[in-house]
Amino acid sequence: MSPARLVPVAVGAVALVVYVLTLMPGVAFSDWGEMQVVPYVLGIAHPTGYPTYIVLAALIDHIPVGSAALLGNLLSAGCTAIALCVAVLIMLRIGVRPVIAGSAALALGAASTVWDAATVAEVNPLHMLFAALLVHRALIWDEHHRLRDLVIGGLLVGLSLGNHLLTVTIAPFVIAFVLWSGRHELLRRPWMLGPAAAAAIVGLAVYLYIPIRASQHPALAYNHPETLDAVLWLVRGTQFEKKFTFLSGEGPARLVEALGAVWTALNGAATPAVILLGLVGLVILVWRRPAIGLMCAGILFGGVYFYATYERLEHYLLVPLLMLAVGASVAVEGLAAAVRGRPAVGRIQAGAIVSGTALVLGVALGAAHWGSSDRSHDRSGETYVNTVMGALPADAAILTGWTVSTPLWYAQLVEGRRPDVLVIDDTNIVYDGWVTRERAIGAHVCARPVYILRVDERDLAPTRREFELEAFLEVDVSTGGPSAVRTGTIYRVLPRDGGCPD
Repeated sequence: MSPARLVPVAVGAVALVVYVLTLMPGVAFSDWGEMQVVPYVLGIAHPTGYPTYIVLAALIDHIPVGSAALLGNLLSAGCTAIALCVAVLIMLRIGVRPVIAGSAALALGAASTVWDAATVAEVNPLHMLFAALLVHRALIWDEHHRLRDLVIGGLLVGLSLGNHLLTVTIAPFVIAFVLWSGRHELLRRPWMLGPAAAAAIVGLAVYLYIPIRASQHPALAYNHPETLDAVLWLVRGTQFEKKFTFLSGEGPARLVEALGAVWTALNGAATPAVILLGLVGLVILVWRRPAIGLMCAGILFGGVYFYATYERLEHYLLVPLLMLAVGASVAVEGLAAAVRGRPAVGRIQAGAIVSGTALVLGVALGAAHWGSSDRSHDRSGETYVNTVMGALPADAAILTGWTVSTPLWYAQLVEGRRPDVLVIDDTNIVYDGWVTRERAIGAHVCARPVYILRVDERDLAPTRREFELEAFLEVDVSTGGPSAVRTGTIYRVLPRDGGCPD
């Protein structure tokens, strides 16, 4: 097998083995826990619904190996490993030698943001995979100008949008490149755009899952999207619109303010050397192959802009890191060419020296991040579930926030544990019409034992004004990530002055 075929496979295989060895073995908190349970029950996820991921993960759940939580985590590992394989193919197509491309991809896979995403269920590894596939397909189109590449690309755009609307920071640059690189062919045969557009619509049709499944009243259906308005509310992410400063005039100013935070996040994930090499390499790529370079630089900018002007969540930097890895491979390839030009250094020697150094740096980055990215012993979600479900009395109701409710849903809906317990999440307060937690408590406190858990104790102030709170149990909880990181208190909620009718 030639190096051009062997290296991508080897990189994907090595990455998959490492990710499986460091995989979270069970249930997670927050969005990660949601993405372990919603596919299993064919429910509706939080905005924007992510139907591509839900359908794919639901299919994976039918594999008769391990738990639904483990299979969801394995899906992330697989998507990330395949994305690294495709990253190598991208680098090879822009003229990077196989060993350097493999080293850059391994460094990308060892970046803490990428590694962390690969070890627990979420939509973001699939998003990075779609980004890599789109860029790779655009490069194939650039070389061959075949109709099938346009159709495949269109389908990928639609499915990618069905997985994550963050695709809007990628697709415009890919489409612009495709139109420019194939402008002569498309002027001769403009009808080729029709099948590509049709394929994109076919991919987008995955969103039909949301109203169809909602009409069947699944166990978990965020905001019950059974009407057109409710579907659009979910898909457009209306709940988060006030945070969408990237769509407003504030965006550029927010970007400038966030540059320090962007550098810190990227530097923490992949070290200054990889980031600087990536930026230099993208400049070189723009100089040598302007259309390809501008596409990659545009995708990098789009991802960074979204991260800086929305919520600064590190997984929004997965695709920018992918583009920086492509740039780094170009920079290292240029360095190899420069070394080769020195007296007494031959072509083979130069390639071996630079490629070997790049490979060592990639392995060193992996060794440095192994400890912090290893989730193989993290059973904090399971411990939390066992503690809570083991302590609550019969027919209890527990009011929780999103972060700590998803593992309880998993225990009930996937494992079939404690169906007598009523879990009331903040989302239920909104879309089930309770308006406030206190109203929901008032409706149940005289009929069943009621408990409340808030990660931020300040949230309990309104409840304390209307009810008596009695400390019941301490548990380790998450503050927004997949793992428990602090201790929280579950309180028994009691009516004031024993005020329940006989």
